[in-house]
Amino acid sequence: MLKKPRQDFQGIDYLERFFAIDFRLIARDTCVLASSVATAKAYKPAPHVYTSDKLADRRVGWIYHQAYALALSGKYLESLARFDEVLRLEPAYIHAWNQKGLCNYFLERYATAIKCFDKASSLNPLYLESHNNKGCALQRLDEFGAAIECFDKVDSIRAGLFETLNNTAISLMALGDFTGALTCVDRCVSMGLVKGSVYVLRSLCFLALDRIGEGLFDLEIALKFDPQSKHALALREVFNRAAAA
Repeated sequence: MLKKPRQDFQGIDYLERFFAIDFRLIARDTCVLASSVATAKAYKPAPHVYTSDKLADRRVGWIYHQAYALALSGKYLESLARFDEVLRLEPAYIHAWNQKGLCNYFLERYATAIKCFDKASSLNPLYLESHNNKGCALQRLDEFGAAIECFDKVDSIRAGLFETLNNTAISLMALGDFTGALTCVDRCVSMGLVKGSVYVLRSLCFLALDRIGEGLFDLEIALKFDPQSKHALALREVFNRAAAA
């Protein structure tokens, strides 16, 4: 078991001080973004608005896909220029606002990204991606409470999404609420949303709650999913230090 310092033990402070675990950094680095393409594959929304034979519609659709291809190649500045052209022609193109936000996110322009996600949400308050991605941008700014509010909006629209539960869990961890985080992770497991990263998060929660045996068990499961996981391998070293403390 972990050896706790006197009466002033507080899980997150102890782990950060003695085992060099930065839960805010973990939250910033492991949040799950949602793109319109990924959501389209998973949830089959209404057909794309730009499928008509009108020349103007086809032009906007072509420029959008050029911009998206540039973003996939990591050419975010060039992609932004094309998305701006799309939005000049069609200011209410929600997907373009979301993708513009993602480009700014990857350029570490988080405040600008949030404005883009807010614009998408204003055009359609039920647009899941914009709420989720805004939450991820807020996590990057260490505004974890506000991030949770965004993820709660997503959950109220469509409950049980992996991205929502995962992101809520890591925000709660960053705030030191490991019991709440564990509840979110357990929901993922109970719903069959099982990935190695889920067990890494659950292992971290158990470590913070001084439940070392359960944490080690989950960590081994995580390593079975991905034997090369840098987070799981680093966490194994932390457990070894905890066991020796």
